Amino acid sequence: MLLCSAGVLTLLVISGCFLPPDIVQSYEPGPGPSVLRDESLSGNKPIESGFLSRAAASPTHEAILLERGDDALLARIHLIRAARKSIDIQTFIYVFDDTGLWVFKELLEAARRGVKVRLLIDQFVSPKIDAAEYAAIVTAHSNFEVRLFRPLANKAINSPWIVTQNTFSRFTTLNRRMHNKVFLVDGTAAIVGGRNYQNAYYDRDPELCFRDRDILVSGPVTGEIQSYFKDFWDDPESIEASRMDDLKSAILSGNASMPDYLANPVSQIFEELDKLADLTELSSARPVLKSWFIRNIRFFSDGPGQVKRTSHHWSQSPFAPLMELLHETQSELLIETPYPILGKRSARLAKDIKKKNPNVRIRVSTNSLGSADHAAVSGIAFKQRRMQIQELKLEIHIARPVPADIYEMVPRYNLLLEQPETYSGPNWEKDSDVIHLDLEGPRFCVHAKSLVVDRRVAFIGSHNFDPRSFNLNTECGLLIEDEAFSVHLASLIERSMHPRNSWVLAKRRLPLGVKEVNTLISGISSKLPVFDVWPLENVAAYKLREGCRPLSPYHPDFHENHVSAGIFPGIDLELTGVKVQLIKAFGGITTPLM
Repeated sequence: MLLCSAGVLTLLVISGCFLPPDIVQSYEPGPGPSVLRDESLSGNKPIESGFLSRAAASPTHEAILLERGDDALLARIHLIRAARKSIDIQTFIYVFDDTGLWVFKELLEAARRGVKVRLLIDQFVSPKIDAAEYAAIVTAHSNFEVRLFRPLANKAINSPWIVTQNTFSRFTTLNRRMHNKVFLVDGTAAIVGGRNYQNAYYDRDPELCFRDRDILVSGPVTGEIQSYFKDFWDDPESIEASRMDDLKSAILSGNASMPDYLANPVSQIFEELDKLADLTELSSARPVLKSWFIRNIRFFSDGPGQVKRTSHHWSQSPFAPLMELLHETQSELLIETPYPILGKRSARLAKDIKKKNPNVRIRVSTNSLGSADHAAVSGIAFKQRRMQIQELKLEIHIARPVPADIYEMVPRYNLLLEQPETYSGPNWEKDSDVIHLDLEGPRFCVHAKSLVVDRRVAFIGSHNFDPRSFNLNTECGLLIEDEAFSVHLASLIERSMHPRNSWVLAKRRLPLGVKEVNTLISGISSKLPVFDVWPLENVAAYKLREGCRPLSPYHPDFHENHVSAGIFPGIDLELTGVKVQLIKAFGGITTPLM
């Protein structure tokens, strides 16, 4: 939806009819309705949690990497059941599908035993329930409060008309969003990373599985995270959900009603997690959830004012120290991101690193067109291929929609194949910007946002390292200064890059004469924001030849060991190719919005 709005604005720019942002002032909702919220307490006790007990007693940093979606959901349910004082959640997306409703049900149980629960959601994305159900949820208990960040209009649930209106009248508000993801319990344990609340982030969607990443931490850094959450919660743009007109109307008319799902027993898709979540130590059942004791962890975050700031020098950004650290890369920078789009800052950073030390390898794990959840963004990334490969010498590995290691990455993948009707959720190909593929099960889409510098320092967060994350949205993340942890994270990113799980981008072998002409003309064409129409592509995806070992795409023997998989491997190019080529040709002007 946001990308469609960007497309509308692109046409306005080209036609010379660009409208100024926010020509209509922000909507100020009235007071919330007088509603009798449930104040009863269940008398239930929290479960015991080894992690929370250590967090309360020890001043050191402890961390658990949440690599698999199933484990990430298990950790959240465990912490909710163990909470004694407070639960604070901040997220860009909260969809009330199977996962969203189960998490809400657990949060409501926590509220009923006396835990103060606060849920802060960016208002842009639809919750996928109606206003009557949403109204009942946000007024479910006196200990449970929901606020919506930066609403577009006077309603909690946006219609296409509201989005269109805002495109022309309040584009800055529409375009600059709260993309942060934080989960805090008792002020002593926090989950930070890339996961929102929807089936696809927790291995529960039969069409799409996000390869995402979170980290659960305790120690001194959680005090900073708690303070940061409070800044957003108290910001004037965080509006109590019951004040929105559609929810207020449902409440006052007596139509508010809980989703039927909540009256049912725990769904069979969560039966195993429902049992495991009560364990004192999750690692006793899931060894991958082992604890790391970290020397130092630092928290980086934009404040809520980022969405209002028109411009600032990069040195003033909260992420400036992180960028300075990247400047000091000595041998290797590993990056995992869903959207490999470089803005001016990130391109300059890559150039500076290479200029300082030409032998530094910058290796990127990201999506192919087939694995991506946004074809439009892939079109802009496609436009930048020449610059990324020929000029910056990046080593870019694009994910196969179904990697060979899928059962290691998603152990319950077979359940998604065998029982797709068990899960609720969207039709991704119909309802979003996803390319059609003939697959038996869900495609695997990279959504993790991570860095590893010289295998000694790691970063995990919500930051996509694209122009939108740098300039428009608010983001956050954790810098983990620990060599053993960094080496482990590097191995996971490298597994994604392995030839059995990804293709690698490289310059094509072209006939003498054609190569020189193509290099000259494509170099000029790719720099144009519009009319980048040169048809001959000089970069393609490659797969490993059988019996050969993988080489860097810049190794002189690369083409001896690898064979071309095409420009867009695994894709029916008839309509898809035309669409992406059109985005490449005419969408470059939207790069700062991506």
